[in-house]
Amino acid sequence: MSNFASGYIKYINHLEQINDAALSRPQVMIDEVEDSYHEHLRNIARNILTHYSRAKICMLAGPSSSGKTTTAHLLKQYLAEFGLKASIVSMDDFYLGTENTPLLPDGTKDYETVNALDIELVQACLKSVIENGACSLPAYDFSTGKRRLNVRQLDVQDRGFVIVEGIHALNPVFTKNLPEGSAIKLYVSVKQEIKDANGAVISPMDIRLVRRICRDVQFRSTSAERTLAMWSNVVAGEDKYIRPYRLSADYTVNSVHIYEPCVLRRPVIPLLRAIPEDSPYYRKARDLESRLMRFEPIDAALVPDTSMLREFLGPRVP
Repeated sequence: MSNFASGYIKYINHLEQINDAALSRPQVMIDEVEDSYHEHLRNIARNILTHYSRAKICMLAGPSSSGKTTTAHLLKQYLAEFGLKASIVSMDDFYLGTENTPLLPDGTKDYETVNALDIELVQACLKSVIENGACSLPAYDFSTGKRRLNVRQLDVQDRGFVIVEGIHALNPVFTKNLPEGSAIKLYVSVKQEIKDANGAVISPMDIRLVRRICRDVQFRSTSAERTLAMWSNVVAGEDKYIRPYRLSADYTVNSVHIYEPCVLRRPVIPLLRAIPEDSPYYRKARDLESRLMRFEPIDAALVPDTSMLREFLGPRVP
């Protein structure tokens, strides 16, 4: 099974049109983008159903802040509409643990490498799902840097299906020994820049970076400056361990939501402005700020609870 539906939806991505809609009909723009994204995932779920006689697993990957987690849950929801009981497995639970994480040449731990995962255990679990319809899953605790084995039993024998979500999910090392056609591959990422008549206003990578800044401050107690400091290593890891396998995906999901800079500018710009002038990331902060300032603001309250962007914005305040 390869590339039978790998094309992705391309959205209107011109700054003038986005800003016009932000000023005159923001809810209409949001609803149209959300409906399109959700319908694309519903169609993928429908297609997965046609391959269910062989395919029991979906390997769902994408770079940082691409919206993998929410997309996995939305796919689970739409598979349920077609009668499949999907379970989501996070590859994060297969981390070896802090003590066994490989080291970079400078002696720091390399959390981006695929070898930070228990590859053999992932392989064994996938094989067990295909052959026996069940497996035993570990759990990883990020607060302690340790894992526990045999924490959760996964049973997919009765119309079950497994969505394995993680940055390394498309790496062939995990599926190379599985029967052909037993694992569907799905790649999620921001696939479009937003531009004006003069060229790019904000790139796909900067859209993901803005998402991550927003999320890290809220949910990971990480400052915008710290996120900017980590970003180059994150991107280097993506170039080495994720992008080489993206073309192997059976489906590609374009996770850009063209209105998102209009919403994200409000929480993110103050964080960028707080980065001091003597910071090595001051210039990048100013660049991101200037790009976000070109978008007309939209109230985050207009973004529905079911939106992928809630992964970064957090839930709506009552």
